[in-house]
Amino acid sequence: MQNISKLLIAILIIAGLFRLPYLNTHMPSLYGDEIAIGYNAFSIVKTARDEFGRFMPLQFESWGDQKNPLYIYAVALVQLIAGATPASVRLPSAIAGIFAVYLTYRLVILLRLGQGVALFSALLLSLTPWHIHISRGGYEANLALTLGLASVVYLLQKKNLLSIIMLVLSTYTYYTTKIFAPALLMFTWIWIIQGQNKQIWLKPFIKYWVGAFILAIPLIYLALFANGQARFKAINIFADKTVDARVIRDRNFFPDARTMSAKLFENRYVYHFFDFATYYFDNFSGQFLFVGGDSNLRYGQANHGMLYLIDAFLITAGILMLYTKNRRIWIFLLVWLVLAPLPTALVGRAYGLRSLVMLPVLQIFAGYSLYQAYLWSKQSKIRKIFFALGCMLYVASVANWSIRYIYQYPSYGRYWYDSTMFEALDYAKDREAKYDHIIITQSYGEESMYYAFYNQIDPREYRYAKDHRLTIDGVPMIKIGKYYFGDIRPQGPIEQMDLPTNTLLIVQPLFEYGEEDILARDDGRVIFRTFGFPTVLMQAKKLEQP
Repeated sequence: MQNISKLLIAILIIAGLFRLPYLNTHMPSLYGDEIAIGYNAFSIVKTARDEFGRFMPLQFESWGDQKNPLYIYAVALVQLIAGATPASVRLPSAIAGIFAVYLTYRLVILLRLGQGVALFSALLLSLTPWHIHISRGGYEANLALTLGLASVVYLLQKKNLLSIIMLVLSTYTYYTTKIFAPALLMFTWIWIIQGQNKQIWLKPFIKYWVGAFILAIPLIYLALFANGQARFKAINIFADKTVDARVIRDRNFFPDARTMSAKLFENRYVYHFFDFATYYFDNFSGQFLFVGGDSNLRYGQANHGMLYLIDAFLITAGILMLYTKNRRIWIFLLVWLVLAPLPTALVGRAYGLRSLVMLPVLQIFAGYSLYQAYLWSKQSKIRKIFFALGCMLYVASVANWSIRYIYQYPSYGRYWYDSTMFEALDYAKDREAKYDHIIITQSYGEESMYYAFYNQIDPREYRYAKDHRLTIDGVPMIKIGKYYFGDIRPQGPIEQMDLPTNTLLIVQPLFEYGEEDILARDDGRVIFRTFGFPTVLMQAKKLEQP
């Protein structure tokens, strides 16, 4: 038992080493949702109100997507101790990732698959690219995964109250868990009570779901009466505006588009069904899991699966082996895997965040096959050599991903983290002493909130600036100190703009000349063009000379 504890501690240390270091600097800029989370948490710490002045809300309006509250309050707790930094936004996710590794170990033990399988499953999750990457960002989905996993573990331990709390907290954390977590816990109950006398399980079952419903009443109210479904309404497959055009187009292939057969085979319901099926099975595609990964490079590396290629063999072998050895546990894990993509498929293709709840089932299947291979290897020296070669191949996969993640990803991945806005602020800060006014375009995004977060601008001052905008060259601007932020896009010659004197202007590269360009670090493209007034007039005249 002592050796098992040491091995588990070693695995948790490995998980921490992959998730905790350089949260501030590996990807120095925060992307939009991270900024919104970070600044709303900062506002809560300073004023007990969100960016709009609402007192301790259970739903944050943010960019209009009505963010869930739990992750923001978790970040606020970190900021109370460590201050408002990029790491403060990401640390709750990183810590949740480490706990998920431990909970995976506990889940396998409770499923009675043995210490060996539990250790291998936890180790594989600690080394999984998908889980490492998401754990290192300020992603609500990762905390939701850990809370949902804790809810299952506590239910299997018959600690129903703790399970209820974890279940409800997970639904206050991320959108997809509002559907997935209750469905998984309901199935877990069915799986546990199968074959038991009704008198044994009926009373605790009713208490469990009544308690969960009572704790979720505020969430239900927000969803039904406070625009809590705004994000889902905007992105679900039933809101796809292209469906009607696709139906009309494909009915034209029939001799008469008005016939019953044309209407029967080409209609909105058929298209929604096939879209849903396509998106659902995309979660299980080899391209997504083992080869190319997520097309959004914020959630994974380019040209690398969410998992390692060797995992394809381990997972497949584990599914087949467990089916023959323990059908009941196989059913539990397989149903978890079947349920996981359902919320994702309602809004689109496989997605690194929404599909995250497929973990840690994949690692448990892989851990089971790996442990069986370990037992098999103990029977002869030749088998030990084969097992050692397989382990070396896995280590090589981890090393390959790690090198690419540490040295290459920060270069090409930075612009998926809104690095353009970070670099505009960095450029302006280096030159702010030379100018009385600095104007930065918001055409790339909410640059003013980036400035407010990185400079820890008092939330009351930021709210006042947003509510009392100034007009520069006909554009409403948010003024914070000497900085102005607005969607400024010059329509004519830039020297004709109505700007204050001694102004630094940073805009999108719409013009052929400028005092200095800000270049992207990955491919050298121009991401901003800068102008200093009134010196820009001299620059323009110089360019006009023959």
